[in-house]
Amino acid sequence: MHRKRVLYKRIRYALYAFVLVLATFTAAVVMAVNHYNMYPGKVERDSLSSPGRGSDYIIVGWDETHSTDMYKVWVKERDLVKKDIEKAKAEAGDEETPEIVPDETWDEYETTVPEITVKGLEPDTSYSFIVRADNVEKEGVATQPRNFKTKRSQKIKVRKMITKFTFSKPFKPKVSAETDVTYETGDPKVAVVDPETNKIKITGEGETEITITARSSREFEAAKRTVELKVIDADPVSAGGATPNIIYYLDSDNCELVKKVTGSGGAVVPQGLAYTGDKYIISYGMGSPNRIISFDVDGDGKSVSVPSVSLGHPNGFTYANENGRCYCVKGWSSKAYTYEPTSDSYGSVNLSYGCSGIGYDRKKKLLYTCSRTAMVAYDISDGYSVKYRCGVVNHSGTVYTQDCGGHAGILLRCLSGASKHGTNYIDLYDMKNGRYLGTLSCDLSEVESCIVNKDGFLEILSNNSSNVDYIWKTDLNIDTLGEGL
Repeated sequence: MHRKRVLYKRIRYALYAFVLVLATFTAAVVMAVNHYNMYPGKVERDSLSSPGRGSDYIIVGWDETHSTDMYKVWVKERDLVKKDIEKAKAEAGDEETPEIVPDETWDEYETTVPEITVKGLEPDTSYSFIVRADNVEKEGVATQPRNFKTKRSQKIKVRKMITKFTFSKPFKPKVSAETDVTYETGDPKVAVVDPETNKIKITGEGETEITITARSSREFEAAKRTVELKVIDADPVSAGGATPNIIYYLDSDNCELVKKVTGSGGAVVPQGLAYTGDKYIISYGMGSPNRIISFDVDGDGKSVSVPSVSLGHPNGFTYANENGRCYCVKGWSSKAYTYEPTSDSYGSVNLSYGCSGIGYDRKKKLLYTCSRTAMVAYDISDGYSVKYRCGVVNHSGTVYTQDCGGHAGILLRCLSGASKHGTNYIDLYDMKNGRYLGTLSCDLSEVESCIVNKDGFLEILSNNSSNVDYIWKTDLNIDTLGEGL
């Protein structure tokens, strides 16, 4: 009997203890639940990541926390944070890195979701981010800084306009970019992109836009640039005796007036145009007097040279960048007079063929001459040896060979008709392959000469039978037109 009482007593005490433990545990659980519900969760520094970046923005995300109504985000340039740390170490006399607490020098943001996009940042710059979870009752615990860097911006450098023939070979625009580029054309009837070679293939005449995209990389953001592609319908044929084929019309609607020029000292009729890159140099005269006059491409600068030799009718004129000389030819002559602008000195050289016009190809480093019978290319660096010779197109009626220009392998032969101030012409020849490419019809008064400017565009000197004459810039890019012949 006594043993039973002792056993019951022990069981009762055990039940009391169990109830006490259960009550204590329940209270602890209730307190934990209340604490969990009352206090926002802690954002872990290691959970901060950047799913996206550009040159002026950074996207930062983190793990979602419980009991959170909003997240506070502080941002500051990393270099400035480093200075703050060094200052705090110096003031405390301690080498340990202090805990970073954001103050009014940090930019502050709020978000209700565990991600934020911070804009208006500087390219190629590291930024420190601190994140804290809050609710309406309590503030959470802020992370220590984590650093993310903006990407570097990039620019695509390419010509604004590309000109091609319908027979031009597939090509890639000459592009300068930091990452690989792709192309997209706006009109497949004009051009398409070959997916295997990433080259642009001409499909027909007309105009379209080419969108060039430089891909995004870990270091650089993506970039886009749009250029205009102009495709001219042409069918190249053997130049000798070919029938003229008008492939493009030039007038004041598609040409820009870039310079007005005037003569001097009684020499008021412009004959030939030369181009140095920063100066236009024009030969003036119809026998005597003669003048060589330089005009600044930009600005109103003008200088006059009185030739020490008789240039006669200085029909052809050009400037060779290779040796810094101007070359001038009279109507049908195999002697070319030279003029050096820097020393204002004159001389002469003998050519293999007579000619009425002369031009220089800066890209191919060749001297071109034109006449009624042939186009000739000379190698200046090899004693003016003949490199190419090409037959001419036979224009019906009365035409006069004026001057010629040249660039990227194309000779541009200037012609005037019976009415010199009516419709004039410029024949295009592929000198290397001896082909006639087509003729430009020009309603710009008398076309005396032409050059190709530093951007590759054709410019024309027109004589207006007055004391004020014009230099017109066309919308034809000869530099790109000559590629892929």
